[in-house]
Amino acid sequence: MTEIAGLVGENIRQLRKKRGLSQEQLAFRADINASYMGQVERGEKNPTIDVLSKIANALQTPLEMLVNVSAPPDLADVDPEGYATKIVHQIHGLSLKEQEAVYKIVKQLVQFKDI
Repeated sequence: MTEIAGLVGENIRQLRKKRGLSQEQLAFRADINASYMGQVERGEKNPTIDVLSKIANALQTPLEMLVNVSAPPDLADVDPEGYATKIVHQIHGLSLKEQEAVYKIVKQLVQFKDI
């Protein structure tokens, strides 16, 4: 493992976890092999710029955040909404009917909190 590969992999891992995604979910969204995703995160593989672009798109983050090795990514700036963004990522692959059901549940929970 090279130092830069490890740093890029760590950036990807942190951003993935911040988004509430598993390696498999991220790999699926980036259209790459799940075992390859694990190797990239561990710094065992050096992904091409095309693969890094797919990962950045799947994470909905600028490519620069993945390759910024001068300092760890400031995750507070990347995801100011916190859990709302995680929820959006979790329901992304659901059907419209399933998304509506999740929305109704969340809406009821928020209303219950106000009681």
